[in-house]
Amino acid sequence: MERSRQLAAIMFTDIEGYTRLMQQNEEQAIQLRIKHREIFNSFTKKFGGRILQYFGDGTLSIFSSAIDAINCAIEMQLNFRKDPNVPVRIGIHTGDIILSDDEIIGDGVNIASRIESFALAGSILISGKVYDEIKNQKSINANFVKSINLKNVSKPIDVYAISNEGLIIPSAKDIHSKNDTKEIVNQKSKSRSNNKSRNYIISIAAVFLIVVLVFVFWKFTNGSSSKIDESEKSIAVLPFVNMSDDPQQEYFSDGISEEILNSLVKVTGLKVAGRTSSFSFKGKNEDIRSIGSKLNVKMVLEGSVRKAENQVRVTAQLINVEDGYHLWSETYDRELKHIISVQEEIANQIVEKLKLQVENKTVEIEKPSNMEAYELLLKGSYLFYRDFEDKKRAMEYFQKAVELDPEYAEAYAYIGESYLHFAGFNLMSTSDAYAKARSAAKKALSLNKFEARAHKVLAYIHLFFDWDWDATLVDYNNAIKYGMSDLNEFILYYEIFVNNNADRAIKVAKARIQNDPLSIEKYWQLGICNHFAERFEEAIKAYDDALELDPNYSSALQWKGAALGYMGEYDEAMSYLKKANEITKGEGLVYLDVLALKIQMGKKDEVLPVLESGEYIDPMDPARLYLMLGMNDKALDWLEKGYNVRSVMMVTLKHLWVWDPLRNEPRFKEIYKKMNF
Repeated sequence: MERSRQLAAIMFTDIEGYTRLMQQNEEQAIQLRIKHREIFNSFTKKFGGRILQYFGDGTLSIFSSAIDAINCAIEMQLNFRKDPNVPVRIGIHTGDIILSDDEIIGDGVNIASRIESFALAGSILISGKVYDEIKNQKSINANFVKSINLKNVSKPIDVYAISNEGLIIPSAKDIHSKNDTKEIVNQKSKSRSNNKSRNYIISIAAVFLIVVLVFVFWKFTNGSSSKIDESEKSIAVLPFVNMSDDPQQEYFSDGISEEILNSLVKVTGLKVAGRTSSFSFKGKNEDIRSIGSKLNVKMVLEGSVRKAENQVRVTAQLINVEDGYHLWSETYDRELKHIISVQEEIANQIVEKLKLQVENKTVEIEKPSNMEAYELLLKGSYLFYRDFEDKKRAMEYFQKAVELDPEYAEAYAYIGESYLHFAGFNLMSTSDAYAKARSAAKKALSLNKFEARAHKVLAYIHLFFDWDWDATLVDYNNAIKYGMSDLNEFILYYEIFVNNNADRAIKVAKARIQNDPLSIEKYWQLGICNHFAERFEEAIKAYDDALELDPNYSSALQWKGAALGYMGEYDEAMSYLKKANEITKGEGLVYLDVLALKIQMGKKDEVLPVLESGEYIDPMDPARLYLMLGMNDKALDWLEKGYNVRSVMMVTLKHLWVWDPLRNEPRFKEIYKKMNF
C-alpha cells in the first residue's frame, strides 16, 4: 500500500443532533443529509478540495490551501442555513498528514476532528495554525474564542471562530465537547464522600450480580439454539417452489421470491444474501445447513406457490440454519389480484419477528392495476439477470407490460435499464439508447418518485451521457435512499472512471461477492475493475471464478481473452475470444477485441483494411484501434466524433490508461476541457 505525506488543511463536518432526529422524524433526517451531501460535494469541488470520507452524517475532506478551505466552509454554512436549515458544525486545522489509498492518518486529522466537536451548528471553528495563515485576508474575519486542552496533545490549542456575516459565532462559554461533559461528571463524582463512593461500588457489584443471574436464568429457560443473535440477523430468500400444474409458471414463483427479497433488502440491520447466490439453489435438494454455510447467513426463507386461474396459495417458512428449527411459518390463500399484499405480509412479518426497522418505514411494493402486466414483468425480470440473448427477450416482456398497464412504473424502469444494456452491447447507438432510457426512467418517476431503479438509470445517463457530475450523485443517492443496495455496480464505474480510485472499486466489488458469492456477474465485475487498473493477473483470476460457475459466460470469456492479449499470451487469448464470438453469434463487441489482439500480434496489415471498411455504432471503438496502430490523428478524429455523439466511453478519457499516448496532444486537451471534468 503506497503512502504519501503532505501538508493540508483538514475539514470535518457533521450534522448536529442527526441521530436524535432520525429517531423522531426519519424522512426529515434523510432529506437533511441529502441536502448536506449536495452542498458539501458542490462547494468542495468549487474550491479544489478532495473528499476523503463520508461517515454517516459527517464528512472528512482536505484542501491544499487554508484560505480555500475557509472560503469553502463559509459558502457551505451560508447555504446550510437556508431553509430547510441543516445544523452543521465545521472544524478546520492544518497539519502534516499521511495518505494511503483507503485511509488518512496523522495528528492533524485528530485535532481537526476534536475542534469540530466543540463547534455549534452554523459555526466554523479553526485552530490557531489556520488563523495564522488567514489573519491578513480582508475577506475573512475571525474572533479568538479560547484555548483548549486536547487529549494526547502536549500544548493547548487556540481556537478561533470565523465571524463573517451570516455565521453563528460561539463564545468561550459555548465551547464544550462531549469529552468536556464527561470530565464534569467525573469531577462531580470525585467530590462525593467516601461513604457514597463505597455505596456506589457496592451498587455496581449488586447490579452486575443481578445481570449475571438474569443471564443464567434466561440461558436455562429460554436459551434455545433457535434464538437469533442481534448481531447475526442475516437471511437468504430461496426461490419459492412452483407447485402449479403448469411448469411454465416457474417465472411466477421466482418473481414472488424476488419481490420479497427486494423488500427485505430495505430493512436496517438485516443482511440479505444476493439474488443470484440464493437462486443458485433452485431445484436442488440441498441441506439448509449447507446453504447457510455457503451463503454465510443465519436464516433461510423458503416456500412454495400454487397458482390456478385466479387463485394462488403461498406458503412461507423462516428457518434457523443452525438447527433447522422453524422460527415462523404461514400459508396464504388469496385471489391473484391480492398477491402483492401477500408479499408485503411475508416481508413485514419477518421484520416483526426479528424486531427490525425498515428504512423507508414500511415495506412497500408497487401495486400494478393489471395482473397480466404484473406477470409479464415477472417473466421479464426472470430473464433480465441472464446473459446476452435473454436480456433482449426480457425487453419484449417489459414493453408488453406497459402496453397493458401504461401506469406501471417498475416496468418503465426496467425498460430504461434494458436500453442501457443495449448500448453497452452495441445493439443500439448511444444517443438512441440513452434517449429512450431517459424517457422510460422519467416516465417511471412521474408515476412513482420512489422507483429506485429509475433513479439508478438516470444516474447512469448523467454519468455516461450528460457528463453532469453533480446530477449523477443526486440520482445515485436517491436510488440508495429508495431501496437500492449501496453495494452496486454503478459505484464501481464511478470510482474507476471519475475518482480514479481502483482500490475502492475493487474493495466494493469484493464486498458484493461476499454478499452474493455465487453470482457470475459480480466476479466478472471484479475482473473488469482490476482490468481497468491494469492488474491483468488479478482480473483473469476473477474471470476464471466467473467461468467456473458458467463456462459459457460470454462476457468473462471476452474480457479474459483481452487480458491475456495484454499479457502477451496471444494464442490462448484468441481461443477465448473465438469461443465468446461463437456464443454471441457475432453480435456485440468481441470482434473489436479480436482486431485489437491482431494488432498486438503484429498483424497490423490485416487489421487496417477491416478497420477502414467497417461501420461503427460507437466512435470510441475505432478510436482505440487507431491509437493502438499508432495513428494518433485518426484516433483523434474518431474521439471528436465520440464527443459529438456523446459516446458512453467518453467518460474514460479522464483517467483510463488506454488514452495516455494522446494526453499531450492539443486536440485531446481541447476535447478533455469540453468534458468539464
